[in-house]
Amino acid sequence: MHKIELLNELKEAIRTEESASAIYLTHIHAITERVGIEKNQTIEKIQSELENLIKDNNRHRRLLEELVEMIDKEDRDDW
Repeated sequence: MHKIELLNELKEAIRTEESASAIYLTHIHAITERVGIEKNQTIEKIQSELENLIKDNNRHRRLLEELVEMIDKEDRDDW
């Protein structure tokens, strides 16, 4: 794979992580605000899991960004 192709794929993965986090945030809001049911252990568990997914997405996005930086600095073109 050529460097530019790899960088494009990694940048698309970063965009995907950002989109997923936005979707998860929307679901958290929907679950806690718009569903109209009282908070209980199930709702709190769902909210907690979605928050964990967001944290994992952010961590993964940062790793991808670091990888993009590293590859971008390299002179080689085949990966």
